Amino acid sequence: MRRLNPRAQLLLRRRWRRQRRTFRLFRPRRRVWHGIFWLTLLSLAALPSLHWANRWLYQQQRAKTEPLLHSLQPAALGNCVVVIAPHPDDETLQAGGLIAWLIQHGVVPHLFIVTDGDSYDAAIKLLYHDLHITDAHRHAFALRRREETLEAMALLGVPPDHVHFLGFSERTLPAQWLFQGDERPLRTLTDWLTTLQPTAVILPSRYDDHPVHTTVCSLTWAALLQAVASGSLPKVPLVLEALVHYGEFPRPQGWHPDWELLPPTDLLSVARWWRFPLSKEIRDRKGQAIAAYRTQLPLSGRFLKSFARANELFAEPLPLWRQPDRIGEPRSLPPFADLTEVTLVPLRPRWQLQMRLRGKPHHGYRYAVHWFVPATPRPFLVVTDALPSATTEASVLTSVMPFDAPSSVHETANPLPSAVVATAFVAHEGKVLDIAPLTVGALIRQALLSQNGIREKGVPNSGRFHDKKQAVKVSTGR
Repeated sequence: MRRLNPRAQLLLRRRWRRQRRTFRLFRPRRRVWHGIFWLTLLSLAALPSLHWANRWLYQQQRAKTEPLLHSLQPAALGNCVVVIAPHPDDETLQAGGLIAWLIQHGVVPHLFIVTDGDSYDAAIKLLYHDLHITDAHRHAFALRRREETLEAMALLGVPPDHVHFLGFSERTLPAQWLFQGDERPLRTLTDWLTTLQPTAVILPSRYDDHPVHTTVCSLTWAALLQAVASGSLPKVPLVLEALVHYGEFPRPQGWHPDWELLPPTDLLSVARWWRFPLSKEIRDRKGQAIAAYRTQLPLSGRFLKSFARANELFAEPLPLWRQPDRIGEPRSLPPFADLTEVTLVPLRPRWQLQMRLRGKPHHGYRYAVHWFVPATPRPFLVVTDALPSATTEASVLTSVMPFDAPSSVHETANPLPSAVVATAFVAHEGKVLDIAPLTVGALIRQALLSQNGIREKGVPNSGRFHDKKQAVKVSTGR
Protein backbone atom coordinates (compact mmCIF):
# COMPACT_ATOMS: atom_id res chain seq x y z
CA MET A 1 0.00 0.00 0.00
CA ARG A 2 1.36 3.35 -1.02
CA ARG A 3 2.08 5.68 1.87
CA LEU A 4 1.28 9.41 1.76
CA ASN A 5 3.98 11.93 2.23
CA PRO A 6 4.12 13.75 5.59
CA ARG A 7 2.58 16.94 4.18
CA ALA A 8 -0.49 15.08 2.83
CA GLN A 9 -0.88 13.25 6.14
CA LEU A 10 -0.83 16.57 8.00
CA LEU A 11 -3.51 18.04 5.73
CA LEU A 12 -5.75 14.97 6.11
CA ARG A 13 -5.35 15.06 9.90
CA ARG A 14 -6.33 18.75 10.04
CA ARG A 15 -9.34 18.14 7.84
CA TRP A 16 -10.47 15.23 10.02
CA ARG A 17 -10.14 17.33 13.19
CA ARG A 18 -12.16 20.14 11.59
CA GLN A 19 -14.94 17.73 10.64
CA ARG A 20 -14.93 16.18 14.10
CA ARG A 21 -15.19 19.60 15.78
CA THR A 22 -18.10 20.57 13.54
CA PHE A 23 -19.91 17.35 14.35
CA ARG A 24 -19.45 17.82 18.10
CA LEU A 25 -20.78 21.36 17.94
CA PHE A 26 -23.81 20.32 15.93
CA ARG A 27 -24.96 17.53 18.28
CA PRO A 28 -25.82 19.77 21.31
CA ARG A 29 -27.68 22.19 19.06
CA ARG A 30 -29.69 19.35 17.63
CA ARG A 31 -30.59 18.17 21.13
CA VAL A 32 -31.72 21.66 22.12
CA TRP A 33 -34.02 21.93 19.12
CA HIS A 34 -35.40 18.46 19.83
CA GLY A 35 -36.13 19.53 23.41
CA ILE A 36 -37.88 22.70 22.28
CA PHE A 37 -39.97 20.71 19.82
CA TRP A 38 -41.14 18.15 22.39
CA LEU A 39 -41.75 20.82 25.04
CA THR A 40 -43.94 22.78 22.62
CA LEU A 41 -45.82 19.63 21.67
CA LEU A 42 -46.45 18.70 25.30
CA SER A 43 -47.61 22.25 26.09
CA LEU A 44 -50.14 22.19 23.26
CA ALA A 45 -51.36 18.79 24.40
CA ALA A 46 -51.76 20.05 27.99
CA LEU A 47 -53.92 23.08 27.11
CA PRO A 48 -57.21 21.13 27.09
CA SER A 49 -56.21 19.51 30.37
CA LEU A 50 -55.63 22.92 31.96
CA HIS A 51 -59.01 24.12 30.73
CA TRP A 52 -60.82 21.16 32.24
CA ALA A 53 -58.76 21.43 35.44
CA ASN A 54 -59.80 25.09 35.83
CA ARG A 55 -63.40 24.14 35.16
CA TRP A 56 -63.26 21.37 37.77
CA LEU A 57 -61.73 23.72 40.38
CA TYR A 58 -64.41 26.30 39.58
CA GLN A 59 -67.18 23.76 40.10
CA GLN A 60 -65.66 22.70 43.43
CA GLN A 61 -65.43 26.29 44.62
CA ARG A 62 -68.97 27.01 43.45
CA ALA A 63 -70.35 24.06 45.41
CA LYS A 64 -68.71 25.37 48.59
CA THR A 65 -69.60 29.05 48.25
CA GLU A 66 -73.07 29.15 46.69
CA PRO A 67 -74.96 28.11 49.87
CA LEU A 68 -73.40 31.08 51.69
CA LEU A 69 -74.06 33.77 49.07
CA HIS A 70 -76.96 36.17 49.63
CA SER A 71 -78.80 38.08 46.93
CA LEU A 72 -78.19 41.83 47.10
CA GLN A 73 -81.35 43.93 46.82
CA PRO A 74 -80.39 47.32 45.28
CA ALA A 75 -83.29 48.97 47.12
CA ALA A 76 -81.34 48.47 50.36
CA LEU A 77 -78.62 50.82 49.08
CA GLY A 78 -80.87 53.87 49.19
CA ASN A 79 -80.80 56.89 46.92
CA CYS A 80 -77.22 58.09 47.51
CA VAL A 81 -74.50 55.53 46.80
CA VAL A 82 -70.80 56.36 47.13
CA VAL A 83 -68.07 54.19 45.59
CA ILE A 84 -64.52 54.63 46.91
CA ALA A 85 -61.79 53.41 44.52
CA PRO A 86 -58.07 53.33 45.42
CA HIS A 87 -56.91 53.56 41.76
CA PRO A 88 -58.46 54.49 38.45
CA ASP A 89 -60.09 51.25 37.16
CA ASP A 90 -60.96 49.87 40.61
CA GLU A 91 -64.39 51.51 40.53
CA THR A 92 -65.20 49.45 37.41
CA LEU A 93 -63.74 46.23 38.78
CA GLN A 94 -65.49 46.61 42.13
CA ALA A 95 -68.94 47.76 41.10
CA GLY A 96 -69.10 48.59 37.37
CA GLY A 97 -72.21 46.47 36.82
CA LEU A 98 -73.96 47.84 39.92
CA ILE A 99 -73.17 51.40 38.82
CA ALA A 100 -74.72 50.79 35.39
CA TRP A 101 -77.81 49.19 36.98
CA LEU A 102 -78.30 52.10 39.41
CA ILE A 103 -78.10 54.65 36.60
CA GLN A 104 -80.68 52.73 34.58
CA HIS A 105 -83.02 52.98 37.58
CA GLY A 106 -82.52 56.67 38.29
CA VAL A 107 -79.80 56.62 40.98
CA VAL A 108 -76.51 58.26 39.94
CA PRO A 109 -73.73 57.23 42.34
CA HIS A 110 -70.76 59.38 43.28
CA LEU A 111 -67.32 57.91 42.54
CA PHE A 112 -64.18 58.91 44.42
CA ILE A 113 -60.78 57.99 42.95
CA VAL A 114 -58.39 58.39 45.88
CA THR A 115 -55.04 58.08 44.04
CA ASP A 116 -53.98 58.59 40.44
CA GLY A 117 -52.21 55.23 40.16
CA ASP A 118 -48.84 56.89 39.48
CA SER A 119 -46.79 54.07 41.00
CA TYR A 120 -47.21 51.44 38.27
CA ASP A 121 -43.59 51.64 37.11
CA ALA A 122 -43.75 48.76 34.63
CA ALA A 123 -46.71 50.30 32.80
CA ILE A 124 -45.03 53.72 32.74
CA LYS A 125 -41.82 52.28 31.25
CA LEU A 126 -43.79 50.36 28.65
CA LEU A 127 -45.95 53.33 27.70
CA TYR A 128 -43.16 55.88 27.31
CA HIS A 129 -40.39 53.45 26.23
CA ASP A 130 -38.01 54.81 28.84
CA LEU A 131 -36.31 52.93 31.67
CA HIS A 132 -35.72 56.14 33.61
CA ILE A 133 -39.00 57.38 35.09
CA THR A 134 -39.24 61.12 35.77
CA ASP A 135 -41.86 63.18 37.58
CA ALA A 136 -43.11 64.36 34.19
CA HIS A 137 -43.73 60.75 33.20
CA ARG A 138 -45.72 60.09 36.36
CA HIS A 139 -47.77 63.26 35.95
CA ALA A 140 -48.60 62.47 32.32
CA PHE A 141 -49.44 58.87 33.26
CA ALA A 142 -51.79 60.06 36.02
CA LEU A 143 -53.59 62.41 33.62
CA ARG A 144 -53.96 59.62 31.10
CA ARG A 145 -55.47 57.30 33.70
CA ARG A 146 -57.95 60.01 34.64
CA GLU A 147 -59.00 60.31 31.00
CA GLU A 148 -59.45 56.54 30.80
CA THR A 149 -61.63 56.61 33.92
CA LEU A 150 -63.88 59.32 32.50
CA GLU A 151 -64.17 57.36 29.24
CA ALA A 152 -65.07 54.16 31.11
CA MET A 153 -67.63 55.93 33.28
CA ALA A 154 -69.20 57.50 30.20
CA LEU A 155 -69.73 53.99 28.84
CA LEU A 156 -71.51 53.10 32.09
CA GLY A 157 -73.58 56.30 32.02
CA VAL A 158 -71.93 58.26 34.84
CA PRO A 159 -71.73 62.02 34.20
CA PRO A 160 -68.29 63.63 34.69
CA ASP A 161 -69.45 65.78 37.62
CA HIS A 162 -70.09 62.61 39.64
CA VAL A 163 -66.50 61.39 39.23
CA HIS A 164 -64.23 62.98 41.85
CA PHE A 165 -60.43 62.66 41.72
CA LEU A 166 -58.89 63.31 45.13
CA GLY A 167 -55.40 63.46 43.62
CA PHE A 168 -53.32 61.71 46.29
CA SER A 169 -50.15 59.93 45.24
CA GLU A 170 -50.14 56.15 45.40
CA ARG A 171 -46.48 56.19 46.43
CA THR A 172 -47.00 58.35 49.51
CA LEU A 173 -50.58 57.74 50.71
CA PRO A 174 -49.86 54.71 52.99
CA ALA A 175 -46.98 56.51 54.71
CA GLN A 176 -48.95 59.75 54.78
CA TRP A 177 -51.85 58.12 56.65
CA LEU A 178 -50.08 55.45 58.71
CA PHE A 179 -46.62 56.92 59.48
CA GLN A 180 -47.10 60.66 59.55
CA GLY A 181 -50.67 60.77 60.80
CA ASP A 182 -51.57 63.36 58.15
CA GLU A 183 -55.23 64.31 58.53
CA ARG A 184 -55.66 65.83 55.06
CA PRO A 185 -56.95 62.61 53.43
CA LEU A 186 -59.25 62.11 56.42
CA ARG A 187 -60.64 65.64 56.26
CA THR A 188 -61.15 65.41 52.50
CA LEU A 189 -63.22 62.23 52.74
CA THR A 190 -65.09 63.44 55.83
CA ASP A 191 -66.11 66.68 54.13
CA TRP A 192 -67.39 64.83 51.06
CA LEU A 193 -69.35 62.34 53.17
CA THR A 194 -70.85 65.19 55.16
CA THR A 195 -71.90 66.96 51.97
CA LEU A 196 -73.40 63.93 50.25
CA GLN A 197 -75.00 62.17 53.24
CA PRO A 198 -74.63 58.69 51.65
CA THR A 199 -77.01 55.86 52.35
CA ALA A 200 -74.49 53.21 51.17
CA VAL A 201 -70.72 53.22 50.76
CA ILE A 202 -68.73 50.69 48.70
CA LEU A 203 -65.05 50.63 49.58
CA PRO A 204 -62.02 48.30 49.16
CA SER A 205 -61.81 45.16 51.22
CA ARG A 206 -59.77 44.94 54.41
CA TYR A 207 -58.51 41.55 53.21
CA ASP A 208 -57.05 42.92 49.98
CA ASP A 209 -53.41 42.10 49.25
CA HIS A 210 -52.63 45.54 47.81
CA PRO A 211 -51.38 47.93 50.54
CA VAL A 212 -53.07 50.95 48.95
CA HIS A 213 -56.44 49.16 48.93
CA THR A 214 -56.24 48.31 52.65
CA THR A 215 -54.99 51.84 53.40
CA VAL A 216 -58.06 53.32 51.68
CA CYS A 217 -60.25 50.85 53.60
CA SER A 218 -58.80 52.04 56.93
CA LEU A 219 -59.05 55.69 55.87
CA THR A 220 -62.68 55.42 54.73
CA TRP A 221 -63.79 53.67 57.92
CA ALA A 222 -62.08 56.40 59.94
CA ALA A 223 -63.83 59.10 57.90
CA LEU A 224 -67.23 57.45 58.37
CA LEU A 225 -66.82 57.06 62.13
CA GLN A 226 -65.48 60.60 62.52
CA ALA A 227 -68.46 61.99 60.60
CA VAL A 228 -70.83 60.12 62.93
CA ALA A 229 -68.92 61.22 66.04
CA SER A 230 -69.06 64.88 65.00
CA GLY A 231 -72.77 64.66 64.21
CA SER A 232 -72.30 65.26 60.47
CA LEU A 233 -73.86 61.86 59.72
CA PRO A 234 -76.86 60.61 61.69
CA LYS A 235 -75.60 57.03 61.55
CA VAL A 236 -73.12 54.81 59.77
CA PRO A 237 -74.56 53.97 56.33
CA LEU A 238 -74.60 50.53 54.82
CA VAL A 239 -70.95 49.65 54.18
CA LEU A 240 -69.96 47.00 51.63
CA GLU A 241 -66.38 46.00 50.89
CA ALA A 242 -65.24 44.81 47.45
CA LEU A 243 -62.31 42.45 47.01
CA VAL A 244 -59.90 42.90 44.07
CA HIS A 245 -56.46 41.47 44.97
CA TYR A 246 -56.35 38.22 46.92
CA GLY A 247 -54.04 35.43 45.76
CA GLU A 248 -55.48 33.82 42.61
CA PHE A 249 -58.83 35.59 42.98
CA PRO A 250 -60.85 35.69 40.75
CA ARG A 251 -60.42 32.03 39.97
CA PRO A 252 -60.07 31.08 37.20
CA GLN A 253 -58.63 34.25 35.75
CA GLY A 254 -59.26 35.31 32.19
CA TRP A 255 -62.28 36.07 30.03
CA HIS A 256 -65.20 33.96 31.33
CA PRO A 257 -68.28 36.22 31.05
CA ASP A 258 -70.76 33.38 31.66
CA TRP A 259 -69.08 32.16 34.85
CA GLU A 260 -69.85 33.52 38.30
CA LEU A 261 -67.52 35.55 40.47
CA LEU A 262 -67.01 33.49 43.63
CA PRO A 263 -65.43 34.59 46.93
CA PRO A 264 -62.35 32.82 48.29
CA THR A 265 -63.41 29.86 50.39
CA ASP A 266 -61.17 30.91 53.30
CA LEU A 267 -63.08 34.22 53.68
CA LEU A 268 -66.58 32.77 53.88
CA SER A 269 -66.77 32.86 57.67
CA VAL A 270 -65.38 36.36 58.26
CA ALA A 271 -67.93 38.32 56.22
CA ARG A 272 -71.46 38.17 54.90
CA TRP A 273 -71.17 37.87 51.12
CA TRP A 274 -73.68 39.48 48.77
CA ARG A 275 -74.08 38.57 45.11
CA PHE A 276 -75.48 41.00 42.55
CA PRO A 277 -76.37 39.28 39.22
CA LEU A 278 -75.65 41.13 35.98
CA SER A 279 -77.68 40.93 32.80
CA LYS A 280 -75.91 40.29 29.51
CA GLU A 281 -76.32 43.92 28.46
CA ILE A 282 -74.75 45.28 31.65
CA ARG A 283 -72.06 42.59 31.49
CA ASP A 284 -71.11 43.71 27.97
CA ARG A 285 -71.02 47.35 29.02
CA LYS A 286 -68.76 46.50 31.94
CA GLY A 287 -66.46 44.63 29.56
CA GLN A 288 -66.31 47.70 27.31
CA ALA A 289 -65.54 49.90 30.31
CA ILE A 290 -62.69 47.59 31.35
CA ALA A 291 -61.30 47.76 27.80
CA ALA A 292 -61.10 51.56 28.12
CA TYR A 293 -58.16 51.27 30.53
CA ARG A 294 -55.63 50.88 27.74
CA THR A 295 -52.60 51.66 29.89
CA GLN A 296 -53.36 48.61 32.06
CA LEU A 297 -54.31 46.04 29.44
CA PRO A 298 -50.81 45.13 28.12
CA LEU A 299 -49.61 43.95 31.55
CA SER A 300 -52.82 43.26 33.49
CA GLY A 301 -55.40 42.60 30.77
CA ARG A 302 -56.05 38.99 31.75
CA PHE A 303 -56.60 39.99 35.38
CA LEU A 304 -58.90 42.92 34.54
CA LYS A 305 -61.03 40.80 32.23
CA SER A 306 -61.56 38.32 35.07
CA PHE A 307 -64.06 40.76 36.65
CA ALA A 308 -66.41 40.74 33.65
CA ARG A 309 -68.48 37.90 35.07
CA ALA A 310 -72.14 37.03 35.52
CA ASN A 311 -72.29 38.77 38.91
CA GLU A 312 -70.47 41.09 41.29
CA LEU A 313 -69.47 40.37 44.88
CA PHE A 314 -69.68 42.53 47.97
CA ALA A 315 -68.78 41.66 51.56
CA GLU A 316 -70.38 43.00 54.70
CA PRO A 317 -67.69 42.48 57.36
CA LEU A 318 -68.60 40.88 60.64
CA PRO A 319 -67.69 42.64 63.93
CA LEU A 320 -64.65 40.60 64.88
CA TRP A 321 -62.17 41.18 67.67
CA ARG A 322 -59.90 38.52 66.18
CA GLN A 323 -59.53 38.97 62.46
CA PRO A 324 -57.48 36.75 60.14
CA ASP A 325 -55.49 38.60 57.53
CA ARG A 326 -54.67 35.65 55.26
CA ILE A 327 -56.10 32.24 56.14
CA GLY A 328 -55.26 30.43 52.92
CA GLU A 329 -52.23 30.60 50.67
CA PRO A 330 -49.45 32.93 51.87
CA ARG A 331 -48.59 36.14 50.09
CA SER A 332 -45.46 36.65 48.04
CA LEU A 333 -43.82 38.27 51.05
CA PRO A 334 -41.08 36.99 53.35
CA PRO A 335 -42.43 35.29 56.48
CA PHE A 336 -41.28 38.13 58.76
CA ALA A 337 -43.31 40.68 56.73
CA ASP A 338 -46.54 38.70 56.28
CA LEU A 339 -49.37 39.39 58.75
CA THR A 340 -51.66 36.44 59.32
CA GLU A 341 -53.91 37.61 62.18
CA VAL A 342 -54.69 40.66 64.30
CA THR A 343 -56.47 40.50 67.65
CA LEU A 344 -57.83 43.43 69.67
CA VAL A 345 -57.78 42.73 73.42
CA PRO A 346 -60.16 45.17 75.20
CA LEU A 347 -58.33 45.48 78.52
CA ARG A 348 -58.97 48.33 80.94
CA PRO A 349 -57.85 51.03 80.92
CA ARG A 350 -55.82 50.55 77.73
CA TRP A 351 -56.52 48.20 74.87
CA GLN A 352 -53.91 46.02 73.24
CA LEU A 353 -53.54 44.78 69.69
CA GLN A 354 -51.67 41.57 68.96
CA MET A 355 -50.37 40.93 65.45
CA ARG A 356 -49.27 37.50 64.36
CA LEU A 357 -46.67 37.00 61.63
CA ARG A 358 -46.04 34.00 59.43
CA GLY A 359 -42.45 33.94 60.74
CA LYS A 360 -40.35 35.60 63.41
CA PRO A 361 -39.92 39.40 63.27
CA HIS A 362 -36.87 40.95 61.60
CA HIS A 363 -34.86 43.73 63.22
CA GLY A 364 -34.69 45.72 59.97
CA TYR A 365 -38.48 46.01 59.65
CA ARG A 366 -40.93 48.17 61.53
CA TYR A 367 -44.06 46.66 63.09
CA ALA A 368 -46.56 49.22 64.31
CA VAL A 369 -50.25 49.98 64.87
CA HIS A 370 -52.11 53.07 63.72
CA TRP A 371 -54.79 53.88 66.33
CA PHE A 372 -57.78 56.00 65.38
CA VAL A 373 -60.57 56.94 67.82
CA PRO A 374 -63.20 59.41 66.54
CA ALA A 375 -63.90 62.35 68.79
CA THR A 376 -64.83 66.03 68.65
CA PRO A 377 -63.46 68.46 67.75
CA ARG A 378 -60.50 66.35 66.58
CA PRO A 379 -60.00 62.58 66.58
CA PHE A 380 -57.32 60.71 68.51
CA LEU A 381 -54.69 59.54 66.02
CA VAL A 382 -51.50 57.88 67.29
CA VAL A 383 -48.95 55.37 65.94
CA THR A 384 -47.33 52.92 68.38
CA ASP A 385 -44.70 50.27 67.72
CA ALA A 386 -45.48 46.59 68.23
CA LEU A 387 -42.94 44.70 70.33
CA PRO A 388 -42.48 41.04 71.25
CA SER A 389 -43.75 39.95 74.62
CA ALA A 390 -42.38 37.32 76.97
CA THR A 391 -45.86 35.86 77.48
CA THR A 392 -46.62 35.28 73.79
CA GLU A 393 -45.09 33.35 70.93
CA ALA A 394 -42.07 34.65 69.03
CA SER A 395 -44.21 35.43 65.97
CA VAL A 396 -46.73 37.52 67.99
CA LEU A 397 -46.12 41.23 68.61
CA THR A 398 -48.11 43.43 70.98
CA SER A 399 -48.94 47.12 70.79
CA VAL A 400 -50.68 49.07 73.56
CA MET A 401 -53.05 51.94 72.87
CA PRO A 402 -51.30 55.05 74.29
CA PHE A 403 -54.45 56.54 75.84
CA ASP A 404 -57.28 55.21 77.96
CA ALA A 405 -60.14 53.62 76.11
CA PRO A 406 -63.32 55.75 76.22
CA SER A 407 -65.77 54.38 78.71
CA SER A 408 -68.67 54.56 76.25
CA VAL A 409 -67.01 51.87 74.13
CA HIS A 410 -67.59 49.35 76.91
CA GLU A 411 -71.14 50.56 77.39
CA THR A 412 -73.93 50.06 74.90
CA ALA A 413 -75.61 53.46 75.14
CA ASN A 414 -73.67 55.16 72.34
CA PRO A 415 -70.88 52.93 71.04
CA LEU A 416 -70.38 54.38 67.55
CA PRO A 417 -68.80 57.75 68.44
CA SER A 418 -66.13 55.93 70.46
CA ALA A 419 -65.36 53.18 67.98
CA VAL A 420 -61.78 52.21 67.22
CA VAL A 421 -59.98 51.66 63.91
CA ALA A 422 -56.73 49.83 64.66
CA THR A 423 -54.54 49.31 61.59
CA ALA A 424 -51.56 46.99 61.98
CA PHE A 425 -48.83 47.33 59.37
CA VAL A 426 -45.33 46.17 58.46
CA ALA A 427 -42.93 48.61 56.82
CA HIS A 428 -39.38 48.61 55.49
CA GLU A 429 -37.39 51.70 54.52
CA GLY A 430 -40.50 53.86 54.55
CA LYS A 431 -42.52 51.52 52.33
CA VAL A 432 -45.58 49.73 53.70
CA LEU A 433 -45.57 46.03 52.79
CA ASP A 434 -48.60 44.58 54.58
CA ILE A 435 -51.62 46.17 56.27
CA ALA A 436 -54.43 44.68 58.35
CA PRO A 437 -57.14 47.14 59.48
CA LEU A 438 -59.47 46.12 62.30
CA THR A 439 -62.67 48.08 62.98
CA VAL A 440 -64.70 47.83 66.16
CA GLY A 441 -67.80 49.96 66.38
CA ALA A 442 -71.47 49.23 65.98
CA LEU A 443 -71.96 45.79 67.52
CA ILE A 444 -69.63 45.84 70.51
CA ARG A 445 -71.63 43.53 72.72
CA GLN A 446 -72.12 40.96 69.95
CA ALA A 447 -68.41 41.07 69.24
CA LEU A 448 -67.66 40.54 72.93
CA LEU A 449 -70.00 37.57 73.00
CA SER A 450 -68.24 36.15 69.94
CA GLN A 451 -65.20 35.56 72.12
CA ASN A 452 -67.21 32.72 73.69
CA GLY A 453 -68.36 31.32 70.35
CA ILE A 454 -71.67 33.24 70.19
CA ARG A 455 -72.21 35.46 67.19
CA GLU A 456 -75.15 36.99 65.42
CA LYS A 457 -77.16 34.54 63.29
CA GLY A 458 -75.08 31.54 64.24
CA VAL A 459 -71.79 32.36 62.54
CA PRO A 460 -69.17 30.12 64.20
CA ASN A 461 -66.22 31.71 65.95
CA SER A 462 -63.68 29.13 64.84
CA GLY A 463 -63.38 30.67 61.37
CA ARG A 464 -64.47 27.45 59.64
CA PHE A 465 -67.78 25.74 59.14
CA HIS A 466 -67.87 22.34 60.77
CA ASP A 467 -70.33 20.71 58.43
CA LYS A 468 -72.70 21.39 55.59
CA LYS A 469 -75.77 21.72 57.84
CA GLN A 470 -74.12 24.51 59.79
CA ALA A 471 -73.22 26.34 56.56
CA VAL A 472 -76.83 26.14 55.36
CA LYS A 473 -78.01 27.38 58.74
CA VAL A 474 -75.82 30.49 58.44
CA SER A 475 -76.87 31.16 54.85
CA THR A 476 -80.56 31.04 55.62
CA GLY A 477 -80.23 33.07 58.82
CA ARG A 478 -82.02 30.51 61.00
